[in-house]
Amino acid sequence: MSAICAGTGGRPHSGVAPRVAFFHQNDVFQTQGGIERYVATIFDGAPERVVLVSAGKSRDSARIFDVDMKPTGGVPRWIGYLLAVFAERRAIATFLRENNVQTLEFSRPEYIFAGLLFPGKRAVTIHGTGPGPGNRLHWLLHHGCCLLLPFLADRVQIVGRDPSGVPRIARWLLGARIAYFDAWYDESFAPAPLPPLEAAAPLRVFYGGRIAPQKNPKLLFDIIREASRTTPNAFEFHYFGSDFEAFGREGLDDLVIDHGFLGPRALADAMRSCHLGLMCSAFGEGSPYVVVEGLACGRPYILPTLPTLRAAYDGYEGVYFVERYEAQHYLAAMARVRALMLAGGVDPSKIAAQMTARARSRAVPKLVDELSDLARGVVEREPAGC
Repeated sequence: MSAICAGTGGRPHSGVAPRVAFFHQNDVFQTQGGIERYVATIFDGAPERVVLVSAGKSRDSARIFDVDMKPTGGVPRWIGYLLAVFAERRAIATFLRENNVQTLEFSRPEYIFAGLLFPGKRAVTIHGTGPGPGNRLHWLLHHGCCLLLPFLADRVQIVGRDPSGVPRIARWLLGARIAYFDAWYDESFAPAPLPPLEAAAPLRVFYGGRIAPQKNPKLLFDIIREASRTTPNAFEFHYFGSDFEAFGREGLDDLVIDHGFLGPRALADAMRSCHLGLMCSAFGEGSPYVVVEGLACGRPYILPTLPTLRAAYDGYEGVYFVERYEAQHYLAAMARVRALMLAGGVDPSKIAAQMTARARSRAVPKLVDELSDLARGVVEREPAGC
């Protein structure tokens, strides 16, 4: 697969082992979201093997190229990111060459156009099942770009078990170039005993991550309202993330304890201070990092009965599915977990033990090996015309 060369100047890369470059539009260390967690944990878990090309740099690292992205106004952020990458293509090409980058990883299919600018094998990651059909323009754009992947990508990797985020014809054309993997967790997320729970004390329930249409915020708000109305002392709600103002707009800020956006260690401590995790998502979930992290802390989780989540977690100790998207059904499940905890029927160590194979120290080297293997046999070869 050819590349439109942006220049290959820079120091020779002799003595530097082949590396993988990850492209993403956000600062992955200070922005919430599964994609950001995916990139950040790889960056930290394979320090000698990966570099990052991102807009926004909260860390001072020679392994990060900080793309000078201008304010986008009403233009989608990914377009602004691609325009900035194009504008700085020569400097990025030098950065990639100096770091002996042989594989380029793009965290959404729209970025594949950036792959035409630089030499190297191309991998695209699909997180979950993509945008919901309710956002028609984003859905069409995502699937349109996915149709190009059989012709432009050397590997398409799907986080989760459901490939429906890639059109069927593209999957057929990609064949064995499609790979699947599950989310993993940083080793900060280790089990601990449950906080004390007495019959008159509230169960501490946490929700972590974005408040976005995919996450079904209306149902989350309904659960909090209904709990306050019907069982005012049974549950205490905690939020980990950057979108607390959404609760304020709904008049719920007095009913939710805000912890803000947390790094891995602080998030692990906050999860362990609670009893139970909650997710309400209506679509798009594949293998959410926040769920794996919560389970690794030994905390049970209540999940919606999405087919993708069923495939990933059905039969797991401490995972409870709710069949209907209604507040009373979620509250009934939460009450059952509370009763089970009061009876001593929840063992955090058993819940966490199921996650051992998903530890970052195991999962990240394996994934980076697979991405690096794409370039084997072409490590010293530059594309035609460079």
